[in-house]
Amino acid sequence: MTPAGPAWPRLRVLWALWSLLAVLLSPWRLGAVEDNQECTWQVVLNQFETVGKNHGSDRFFNQEPLDTVNSLLGLLVDSPIDLNEKYMGFPYYLKINYSCKGEASEALVRKGHLMGLKPVVLVTFQSSVNINHWKLEQLQIQMEAAPFRSKAEQCDAEEVCVMSWYVPMPIKNGSVVMHVDVSSNGLGPFIPNKRFQVNINGFLEREQDDKLKFTVGNELFNLLPRYFVNVSSRPLWCTVGQTPVLILGGIPEEKSVLLTDTSFKDFFLVELSIDSCWVGSFYCPKASFTSTIYDAIATESTLFIRQNQLVYYFTGTYITLHQSNHGSERWVRVLANECIKKLCPVYFHGNGSEYIMALTSGKHEGYFHFGTITDGRVSFEMLPRQQSVCKWIQVVVCSIIWATYIADDYNMLLLVEVEDNSTRKYFQVANYDVVTDELAIFYAIPEFIPDARGLEFLMILGTESYTNFSMVPKGMSYNPYNNLLFIWGNFLLQSYDSENFIYLADFPKELSIKYLVNSFHGDIAIVTETEEIWYLLEGSYRVYKLFPSKGWEVYISLQMMQQSSLYAPNETMVTLFYQDNNLYQLVYLVNSQQSELVKRLVPVEQLLMYQQLSNRYFLQRQGSHLTLSFTNLCPFTVMHLRDLPNPQIYTRQERYRAKPPRVLEPSGFHTENSLAVYQGLIYYLLWLHSQYEKPYAYADPVHHSTWWKNKKQDQDYYFYLASNWQSAGNVHIDVDNYKKIYDLSAEYELPERIFLDKGSSYSFSIFLTVRSHSFKSQPELGNSFQLQNEVDLGVVLADPGCTEAVVKQKVPTNRNSVLFWVMLRDKSFCLNQGVSGHYLMKTSMLVKVVGSAGYCFQNTIHGPRMQGNLMMPVFIGCPPGKRLAFDITYTLEYNRLQNKHYFDCLHLDPEMPCFLFRDIFYPFFLIQDLVTGDSGSFQGSYVLKVVGGGPTLDTIREYSEEEIYRFNSPLDNTYSLIWTTKNTTTTEDSAFNIMSHQSLGIEWLCLENSPCHDTVPPSIFTPEFFFKVLVSNRGVDKSTYCDYQLVFLLHIHGLPLSAKRAFFILIVSTSVFLSLVFLYIIVCLLFPLMVKGCNILRWKINNILTTEFYYTHSSSSGVGSSTSGTRPTVSSRISSKVVENKAETEKIMKKSLT
Repeated sequence: MTPAGPAWPRLRVLWALWSLLAVLLSPWRLGAVEDNQECTWQVVLNQFETVGKNHGSDRFFNQEPLDTVNSLLGLLVDSPIDLNEKYMGFPYYLKINYSCKGEASEALVRKGHLMGLKPVVLVTFQSSVNINHWKLEQLQIQMEAAPFRSKAEQCDAEEVCVMSWYVPMPIKNGSVVMHVDVSSNGLGPFIPNKRFQVNINGFLEREQDDKLKFTVGNELFNLLPRYFVNVSSRPLWCTVGQTPVLILGGIPEEKSVLLTDTSFKDFFLVELSIDSCWVGSFYCPKASFTSTIYDAIATESTLFIRQNQLVYYFTGTYITLHQSNHGSERWVRVLANECIKKLCPVYFHGNGSEYIMALTSGKHEGYFHFGTITDGRVSFEMLPRQQSVCKWIQVVVCSIIWATYIADDYNMLLLVEVEDNSTRKYFQVANYDVVTDELAIFYAIPEFIPDARGLEFLMILGTESYTNFSMVPKGMSYNPYNNLLFIWGNFLLQSYDSENFIYLADFPKELSIKYLVNSFHGDIAIVTETEEIWYLLEGSYRVYKLFPSKGWEVYISLQMMQQSSLYAPNETMVTLFYQDNNLYQLVYLVNSQQSELVKRLVPVEQLLMYQQLSNRYFLQRQGSHLTLSFTNLCPFTVMHLRDLPNPQIYTRQERYRAKPPRVLEPSGFHTENSLAVYQGLIYYLLWLHSQYEKPYAYADPVHHSTWWKNKKQDQDYYFYLASNWQSAGNVHIDVDNYKKIYDLSAEYELPERIFLDKGSSYSFSIFLTVRSHSFKSQPELGNSFQLQNEVDLGVVLADPGCTEAVVKQKVPTNRNSVLFWVMLRDKSFCLNQGVSGHYLMKTSMLVKVVGSAGYCFQNTIHGPRMQGNLMMPVFIGCPPGKRLAFDITYTLEYNRLQNKHYFDCLHLDPEMPCFLFRDIFYPFFLIQDLVTGDSGSFQGSYVLKVVGGGPTLDTIREYSEEEIYRFNSPLDNTYSLIWTTKNTTTTEDSAFNIMSHQSLGIEWLCLENSPCHDTVPPSIFTPEFFFKVLVSNRGVDKSTYCDYQLVFLLHIHGLPLSAKRAFFILIVSTSVFLSLVFLYIIVCLLFPLMVKGCNILRWKINNILTTEFYYTHSSSSGVGSSTSGTRPTVSSRISSKVVENKAETEKIMKKSLT
């Protein structure tokens, strides 16, 4: 029961006008709308080449980076960038404007610019499904839009006629879904924040004539009324939060679908290029053929459709996901030999894959096909593997009418229709384990609808009475965050443990549910076969009728008075879906002028307010007139959240900030070149973020993705150049405008989700301003009175065995308020260790003020918002963004202190210092939080293994499992140990030593059968070795859910030689030395004799030559005297000269011999 509050302030109005005055009950809302003139942001996508041209939006399909910006950045000399790097750009910009009702957009933008308005754009990248290939991270980049003058038309003004703001649209590998939040910088007019969906469309391609076409079919440009009028609505099925392109079928007698990449902000009608083949057979009886696409499901990169009994899929071209072209060339038909009667979606991915289920009929009745989509590749498996579901539950005839897969538990929930021998039908819910291939019935649905006897809900115990209405279930819905299972049909059953079910009696048994729409954040919308819309707030048991209702009539009347273009007298709902926790309709409007398909918000809170007013009023006579009064059932007036912790440590949201470069132009407008520079800077910032994988951490372990770390000392010089308008390229890059943000402040609401590690907690306070009737005084001992309140706060935990909540209440004196302190804590024993961001357990916490569901609302600039119920998803496990790093700075310092010295290698490497073999090695490690920037010493236990190595970097090899055991295990008896320690703590099987920051260090051994034993030195210096070391805390550290694994290289020098090699080197060295000494002695003793012998030999040779020369010339002299009178004179001269030379030679020889 909910407590009743006092009446609202009484308004003297006519009874006939109460519906029109309902809107006057929120005057602040109307005043706020009037103040901001209903201004709204407008964002379109423009290609790189079309900046400044006033045309429509471009399609987001190009995923290749552009290299056109590198030449521009190469000209920016004397700037804090590395000119040796290659800079790339993105293919798109976001063009930003804003508009207000009644004013021209161009004038508004100029006015806002002159007032200092600058849009702030926050782009959030959604992580990929395939967490085994892409790192799971919550990444954001905050940018400031740059003003740019339009070039599309001539302008006679001195400065500007038409302008817009532009900001690069970044692309990140592993992400195809992006949320763009646009807000103001606080100057100029007030414009509410707005979120846009900007997704990559991988189902487009460019033709030779530069036109875009769909790869899945042909685009149609005529929305015929027969496609939508009097056509039943259908559900929108997709993987929640991961799908860039949505697809919706159900167009009668057409193989066409609605396709959108902006969540139906805009859309396309596409005729699919499928063969439309239909084959009837004895195992697949079909009465008729139709072209209608009945089931359509969208996943991250693949679309699935069912036409008749045939199933097709088409994989888009997403190189940012697959890093290669896995796109389909045409629709692929699967399960060709099967008779498929229904496709069932799986809303959540798991284990790096997405899933889909196909229910069969005909020859394989009782089986289903389980589809897995991994990295764009599709595979199907028929389950159960051993026998059909009918044989498992021991019946002859059965049929699976719905299937729900819980990916985290590898469990399948099957809704089975059973027909016994008397042709009586009944329904059961079976649980199938995909891993063990076992099936069991865990709930039998009652045959008839229970008789609630006026109650809102009824616990199904088997002892209750029943009506004559048969229970006809049609489907199931499961929320993995709160374990809430719904079975729906002409009834609504819910269960938190899949065992005990509650019948919600507010939903009439005369209606039949067609489909459920779950926000997975605490809200559920219900669509019936008659197109009625109902609403259920999870955690409560009351079901509200939204359409048709009195609240809807009031709301429509007000919209018609305002001449809203989103409503018409004749309209048909196409689908209903949740986006960003808001409920939206896709509606086909039939107007007198034209018909159109529009997306509009379903104002759930306003409808509930109007409906409450219509049911909670009464008339009182005061004097001669009647007074209309309303009753407010909300137990409090104002609700505030306080003491919220800084969000990043819990949300794991990494955020970068990047502002455009300053342009050196008096008007401040940017050019194409300055915007291209902005592109290159953001691209390089994100590229540095993706490349940070260093295993070493130095004195400053915090990760900063900056490329100017070596140029920051020149920042004043760059500013001096900019101040004197001397910067190259007329742009100035401020290094402080490009950095990572670690100090985000908490907002006044709970985060969208939080992550909890082992034993960690999350706490906050709730401040309620309550009504005076909610307090009472309770006498205590003595004369004192204790003030007590009647407002209660409850906390509902989805998994109380894994988490616990603590709530403390404080009632301030004379404040008409109450303060609740709430803390959620992990119990530390629900999960095993896992890699950072992997294998997280989904759970949730629901905080609710008792009696507030459906009655308490808060007015905001975006309209009324329900309050009193706060649902927060929680992920338990190792949070994303945490890593283990080798603390090289402290390791060097501590080793130098303990060993009294430190000897580095001869050739220094600042990235990889050396350690001496004979010294005791004391390693230390850090836990780095890349989200918050915190870094601290790793205090847990770990196992250290040498898993590879080599004498040089080029010869490092990986060791086998057997070798790793022999080289690292203290149990090894083959003399193969590489290292040992004095620690006595080992793993449970005693195979490896357990280390910690308090360990006694590592002593290097390199025994005779180890790979580092007897290393041959490449030179005269001592041998060295590179060890590839693996450090892991898995199974030995009880302080965290994180399975930290670090692999790094350790450079050891001064390795000793083996005894044999040392003796051999000694013998060789001694022999060489003695040989050299002996040779020296011989040379010293024999050198004089050798010189003497050489001189004698030289003398003899000269003597022989002289004698021969003498006799030769003597003979020539005798002959010459008989023929010429002048010859004797010459001969006598030669003879005398020879005699003189001979005498001189003899004199020298005698002198040398003496």
